[in-house]
Amino acid sequence: MERIALLIKETPFVEDDNFFRFLPKLLARGFQVDVLFIDTLRMQANQVEANGCPGVTNLDIGAEWPTQTFMRLDHDLVWLLGLGDRATFLDKLQLLFVVSQQTRLINSPNAIMHLKSKYLLASQSLFQVPETHADTRAEPLIRIIENKGGDWILKPPAGSLGQDVFKVSAGDHDIKERVEQVFAGSTGFAMLQQYLPEIERGEKRVLIAGGKVINQYQRLAGTDHRTNLTQGGVAKPCELSPEEHNLCTELAGYLLRQGGWFCGVDLVFPWVIEVNVINPGGIGTIDDLTGVDWSGDVVNAVLAARP
Repeated sequence: MERIALLIKETPFVEDDNFFRFLPKLLARGFQVDVLFIDTLRMQANQVEANGCPGVTNLDIGAEWPTQTFMRLDHDLVWLLGLGDRATFLDKLQLLFVVSQQTRLINSPNAIMHLKSKYLLASQSLFQVPETHADTRAEPLIRIIENKGGDWILKPPAGSLGQDVFKVSAGDHDIKERVEQVFAGSTGFAMLQQYLPEIERGEKRVLIAGGKVINQYQRLAGTDHRTNLTQGGVAKPCELSPEEHNLCTELAGYLLRQGGWFCGVDLVFPWVIEVNVINPGGIGTIDDLTGVDWSGDVVNAVLAARP
């Protein structure tokens, strides 16, 4: 029997998250599944292990976790679905790299390290990406805004959930304070990207698994410029145009080659805004909008793409 470990952020009680949706699908396919907590990763006698519990079918949302114990990460597949504490990111990534030398890790350390940030996507020429700058100093970023004019998005290079994301323009009196706020909430870097007026018509979140487009929905800005649902954005069902689908299919192949087995892509055609590789959200929203459970499609696509 093949063994799969789902590595997640530890919570006091069981929550409705991607792991909770994937777990019964994996159990139904005959896998032995363990749920392990990412922030308990450690090396013991030269072996990487983590604290967790066996995945069982009767886990309920809001319930306490079953009895936990430390287990070696010697599974046939380890699926990362959470990064946990930012302060220990590099050590955890190094431990996960060790794990990846012995078993398949989804997503790969390369994808976790380089696709989670926005630098790699901004530097390649395969897809259209907004003009991007990043710096540890406020003054060069402010000069870019003032010299080029127009509207810009200021954000952390590896942020999530729309936190510390600001729309700024030349002449704004609080630009420096905004930059300093991004510095304080990230690793000391701030990223500046050209604002795309097209986003006012909505941004599409496209779920990609195993090199295939699974499904998508449209996000419209709510209380401000941000389309993130956690920041007041509104979700609507949508389809991909043939051109959008072709772009996402090409992007899916690129992500898979980079080790991105399960990703969420933010798209404002023809622009690729962002790639999410750490527990990308969207399945629950798509399920609610379509009345269909898509988690099995994600699991099937990921397993089918394994070499």
